[in-house]
Amino acid sequence: MKKISEYSIYICFLLSVVVFSCTDDKVTGGAAPSEDGAPLILSVGFESYASTRLAELPDPDAMNDTDINGTTYEMNHVGLYLYYTDDYKASNGVGDLSKPYVRNMECKIVDNRLVPVDTLQSEYIYIYDEMTVVAFYPYNPEMSDPENYFNVKADEENYPITSRDYAEQYYIPYRAELETNPTIAYAAQLWFYPKQTVKFEIVLVSDDPSLLPEEADVKIVPNMDPVDNDAMLVGGRREKWVDHVNTLNPVPVSSGSYVKQYVAYVWKNDTFDNELKRGELLLESDLITLFASDDVELQEQYVYRYGYNLTNGEIFIPTSSYLIHDATSLQGLAGVDNNSYQVCDIDVSSISSWQPLSLLNATFDGGGHKVEGLTVNGSHSSAGLFGQIKGNSAIRNVNLIEPQITINSTADSCSVGGLCGTVNGRMTEAEKESLLGSLPEGLSEVVRQELIKELLLDIVNSTSRVIASRVEDPVITVNGKSPRVGTICGSNGDKDQEDNYYATISDTYSLGGVLRVNEADPTLNEGAYVGGFCGLNNGKIIRGYVTIDDMNTPYVTINASGETVTDDLSTGFTHTGNLFTGGEIAVTDSYSVLPDSTSGVQQLPASWPSWSTYTGIWPVNTSGWTDSNTFWYDLGIQGTENYPILQWERR
Repeated sequence: MKKISEYSIYICFLLSVVVFSCTDDKVTGGAAPSEDGAPLILSVGFESYASTRLAELPDPDAMNDTDINGTTYEMNHVGLYLYYTDDYKASNGVGDLSKPYVRNMECKIVDNRLVPVDTLQSEYIYIYDEMTVVAFYPYNPEMSDPENYFNVKADEENYPITSRDYAEQYYIPYRAELETNPTIAYAAQLWFYPKQTVKFEIVLVSDDPSLLPEEADVKIVPNMDPVDNDAMLVGGRREKWVDHVNTLNPVPVSSGSYVKQYVAYVWKNDTFDNELKRGELLLESDLITLFASDDVELQEQYVYRYGYNLTNGEIFIPTSSYLIHDATSLQGLAGVDNNSYQVCDIDVSSISSWQPLSLLNATFDGGGHKVEGLTVNGSHSSAGLFGQIKGNSAIRNVNLIEPQITINSTADSCSVGGLCGTVNGRMTEAEKESLLGSLPEGLSEVVRQELIKELLLDIVNSTSRVIASRVEDPVITVNGKSPRVGTICGSNGDKDQEDNYYATISDTYSLGGVLRVNEADPTLNEGAYVGGFCGLNNGKIIRGYVTIDDMNTPYVTINASGETVTDDLSTGFTHTGNLFTGGEIAVTDSYSVLPDSTSGVQQLPASWPSWSTYTGIWPVNTSGWTDSNTFWYDLGIQGTENYPILQWERR
């Protein structure tokens, strides 16, 4: 029997619902409180998830269903409340909920809009003042009885417990809230989040599938939320809503490992002990038993994730439910904007010509696991393991070994790097539109453009990041006009038509490698930027180093006197672009083996990093890290090739 004793983590879990209202639309339907007010048009949309698990709603239409994924809940629709904001936000802090403008109105989804179920009412609600909208899923008719009326905010805690009997609690309740008024209602956003629910995900990885427990033999956190009456439900109130669904095909199609993901939902209530304590069971089966190492105070709407590799004993913390376990699932990320986590070493040599991945407001966490056998060929304008990452995206904990990248570009310029071609480049209009989600139908063009302008505020001035990653012995060959080439990335940062898009590469390094740029025709190098770390940097690079000493990037031109002039385009670290204003610093605390005159770059091995190190237990929660300075584990030995290594490399 194997046991885990050293790890625990939590990660925030949200489902989003977007709500809009519009004062420009023509009002139709029957009577409402008074039709001279502004119509509140509620449009509902969910984020896309990799799979549907028990009671996790895949789309707005599911709010109308009593059966989801084969399970019958006998609960559906949404209960809608509207309060005057002055009442709801009363100065005493408890609020006055005794006189709502709308109380527990049962609503359904029709053409992506939230409308009353009662057909005698208008499909619109009209508002005249600042209002607070509160909505609950699923609808509970009992809350329309006078004895269940809300008086203060604390009373709302009773709404989600619609079943009253935990033994029959199959669904997950959600709550949403927003403040709106007739002037700006069309741009309001409403977020539904799980209420009084905690989720556990335990991932097991193995090269031998026989070591993975069968679903029927597994119990997850079996001591949580115990039953008062064993005759009512043996094994815990929670047991009837445990889901052992695997989100992936557990059999690796190509190089990788077998993976199973076990999921449990725990009902959180103040009358029970909501703490997972050190030494308590995480997972129990006939093949393996896992224990918690630390006390964790459970919080609603959180996911607590744990991972264990049965083959090599590795403990890890998945930072996403979307798991990458073989070459096929990794290549499958191309064009998929999901956060993802790599659970094991992967050899992608079975894919003869890699299609560079892309991220748009998403994160890829390599977990420090190897990606080997990468071969990229073609005429890609942005190439590497990733072609481009944009918006608020991140690549972290990637361990890329000996990538072979050959690009023959026909474009006016191309960006090529081991990890990524372009970090936070210019977004296309189509990409911006995709981030806006589905907008309500019937909006006037004026209102639609104003809505887009509001929502784009979260998109412009976004920052993409590369964090705590490494590349080993890359071989990069580029032929084409004005290339931007580096072992980590070709271009870091770019400028949109309206605003600067920011990019940061931190605590990342590259060992060795070869760069070959336009050897057959050096005249193509006019306007080229080649750097050991990054070709052209219009972002920030913090605490990075590069040891490459083999770059052949001559630039041949004819001067004013008709003489042939040969110059070396390469620099040891990077070239700084011209997008910086207000004294911003492009590169700080970074190092290169080859000379580089860039401010903030020193030369190894004479100069040496003095970065902060972290010597505690790995893994640790890195999901929220941005510019933290505790990514490094060992700073090596000055004057040698024993260079600094990252925390996850000690495994």
